Amino acid sequence: MRLFAILLSGVAGILSLAAQTPPTPAATPMNMLGNPSFDNGFRRDNLWDGVDSSGSLAGERGVLPVLTTSGTIASTAMPVSVSIADMNGDQLPDIGMMDPVGYFRIFFNQGSKTEPKFEVGELSSIFLSRVDPADPTLQGVSAKHARMGQRIHLTDMTRSNKNDLVIGNYLGEIMLLLNGSGVKPDFKQPSSIAQVIIPTMKDSLKKWGNVFAPATWDWNRDGKDDLLVGEGSYSANSIHLLLNQGSGTKPVFDENNRSVLAYGMGLEQLTPCVVDYNGDGALDLLVTERTGKVAVYLNSGKPWKPGDTLPFDSFIAVGGAKPAAGNATVAKDPLTAATAPGLLTVGGIATIAAADMNGDGLFDLVFGKSNGKVMMSLNTGSKTEPKFGAPTEVKGTAGTPPFNSPSGWECDFGIDRGNFYGYFSVVKKDDDPEAKTTDGKPCLKAGYTPSPNKCMPVPTHFTPAFKTWKPGSGKVLTKVADAPANYFELKQDGSRALENNKTYQFSMKVKGAKVTDAAVEISMYGTKKLSAAKLERGTRDAVKKIENEVKETIKQIFRFNPGSTWTDVKGEFSVKFADKDLADDPLDGRGPKDDPHGSLSWTTTVVFALAPGSGEIYFDDFKIIKKP
Repeated sequence: MRLFAILLSGVAGILSLAAQTPPTPAATPMNMLGNPSFDNGFRRDNLWDGVDSSGSLAGERGVLPVLTTSGTIASTAMPVSVSIADMNGDQLPDIGMMDPVGYFRIFFNQGSKTEPKFEVGELSSIFLSRVDPADPTLQGVSAKHARMGQRIHLTDMTRSNKNDLVIGNYLGEIMLLLNGSGVKPDFKQPSSIAQVIIPTMKDSLKKWGNVFAPATWDWNRDGKDDLLVGEGSYSANSIHLLLNQGSGTKPVFDENNRSVLAYGMGLEQLTPCVVDYNGDGALDLLVTERTGKVAVYLNSGKPWKPGDTLPFDSFIAVGGAKPAAGNATVAKDPLTAATAPGLLTVGGIATIAAADMNGDGLFDLVFGKSNGKVMMSLNTGSKTEPKFGAPTEVKGTAGTPPFNSPSGWECDFGIDRGNFYGYFSVVKKDDDPEAKTTDGKPCLKAGYTPSPNKCMPVPTHFTPAFKTWKPGSGKVLTKVADAPANYFELKQDGSRALENNKTYQFSMKVKGAKVTDAAVEISMYGTKKLSAAKLERGTRDAVKKIENEVKETIKQIFRFNPGSTWTDVKGEFSVKFADKDLADDPLDGRGPKDDPHGSLSWTTTVVFALAPGSGEIYFDDFKIIKKP
């Protein structure tokens, strides 16, 4: 009996403990989106003011497909382009910079004649890179790349006492933009590119080169500036001279009056700079090339006539030495000379400009690099024997704080469409008092940074949409690639797999001001291979591969209109395909080889437009959760 009592007591104890144990909480539903509250991010330099977080003058980076030394076409980092001129009439040399994306900045010299000083870059309101895919001048070139990679030259070509802007681009065009003021530079965005193109050929559809780098000088001494063009990688890789057949105010160039001024002899991605290198009174050429070295082409001083070329002399070496001196073979062969030790180089494709930056009567060198930065090398030699140290980065203000881009999300703030000062950045209350998230954690903001312009007009011209573009409506999401510059897009490819024939709940928190055409689109793509592909033989032994598969896309759009306080945007969508082969399949991509399952991929896209320069929007707490 005693044993039985003990057992009962034990059971009672167990029952008592069970009664006191709290129930197991329900599992938190899985969020199908990654980094939904923007807790993780990575640094992206804010370069709108032309200064990176280390304090160096810098512009956006860009790549273009060019022919490489291996003989293949590959995406290659392009340099920022630099030119030097007094742009505000204070008798100090300023630095103009065009980055490969197409933004033009002027760094006004805030120092003295002997001590140059630069703070920030002021953006001009021009943006010439965007090209409609239907443009007939493309001739097989991608619209995305056609007018990128622009290279510049500042000069008073029209004799107006104002330095105008000459631009060459990837497509092989030369453009001239007139400056509205010699004190407060003002370059107007043309209503069409045709208005600013200076033809260099009779048939504009027949290009004779690409990646043009221009310079101007009165080479034949007739009182009119002629055009020098360094070219990229598809033609003969030379410096060409086109004589001005028009006037100073209306220059005219013609391929029939084009001749080679200096042969590249194997060098590529050439940018010319005109300067009296050795102090003999004759104008020589300095040319940067693919590896970042500077080739010297010396002028004999005799009056130039068509057919005359400048011979390669050497590459500039650090400290003024001439590596090619005394070696006739090396001196005549740039490719051999380029391997000599001690050469001055900035590394990678580079651009060049020359001017007296410190008032000592000697020309100094300024370079644009493919990492987006600007470098300078001061001349410590003499007028007859220049001497340069290794280039160093040109510094501006104390460094601009970077943006914090959200990991796992693609953020398009219109940088390749001319959306001046636009950005996405993860912000905290300490960074932005207006964030004020409900949980006190970070959120994502899109908007515009303030313009630092003091001398130049603040950009107000934002590139318009293509003629075929229509704003989003009903079940159609705005196509940002064709939209006006002030459209933004936030996108994430599904990080976790959705299930076929299930329903999901979508939600996010949002607030903003001056926001229009805002919508979220959930896109689901089902694919299933029904049988092996067949090969169909055509004429002349051509073989066509015919896939036997089914594809279907489902889209669900949720439109929203944010206000000044945080609000919830909610919606529901189902993964239900109309095609029977997709509807009856788990679409998990797994299964035996002879009976594979189909696959399901999906994307979340948020599109919205902000009032240029002033609109802003905040996002937080994205969720896509399977409905019980």
